[in-house]
Amino acid sequence: MCLSTVYQNKPDEENIYCKYVAKIEINGDTLTFTDVMGDTVTAQGRLLSADLTGGCVIFQGA
Repeated sequence: MCLSTVYQNKPDEENIYCKYVAKIEINGDTLTFTDVMGDTVTAQGRLLSADLTGGCVIFQGA
């Protein structure tokens, strides 16, 4: 299983939005991130990149 860390704007420690993300849903400009425990976090913005093998997802907040 590949789990990812989600960063806002760029992959820096201070930009971590959520960790251990197993699922990403996109509905228009709403991003929903679901972690391995089933907890969800939503954000407004757009997905910039998703390196699932490397465990790094980057989005740009609205």
